Amino acid sequence: MTDLYSTPQSRFPAPSLQVTASPGIDSASATVVLALRPDASEAVLEQAIAAARRENAALQAVVFGTDTTTAPSTSPLAECTRLGAALAEAGLEYAVHRAGSDLAEQILGLADDHGARLIVMAAKRRSPVVKLLLGSSAQQVILEAECPVLLVK
Repeated sequence: MTDLYSTPQSRFPAPSLQVTASPGIDSASATVVLALRPDASEAVLEQAIAAARRENAALQAVVFGTDTTTAPSTSPLAECTRLGAALAEAGLEYAVHRAGSDLAEQILGLADDHGARLIVMAAKRRSPVVKLLLGSSAQQVILEAECPVLLVK
């Protein structure tokens, strides 16, 4: 007999977080992962584009609204499509994703899945007390990433 109460039943597939992508993204041989806040400086995107060009790599980007681990990160789809247009204009292969419920896990997953050579992240200055109390996705990525992480303010 099946226990319907203790076994979670998935009735619907999980929605994709990918918003836009270039046609050749699946054939990329190298990848740079970008974690971008909409309010971050232009230097973050510039550094990611420069790194992708230097590595001759595609860019897998995640647009997020906050970098705390205490709340889900969300961002408007308009920011994702704006970033996709900027990456297309730069002539890169790219995929832009909206943030899921665990930003650090999503970034690390993209880096692992695509064998990332570098992770570029938008960083926000916080006091040590706030970091201690709230945690930081950037801290988790730095500790667990298997590739170099570049934090840009």
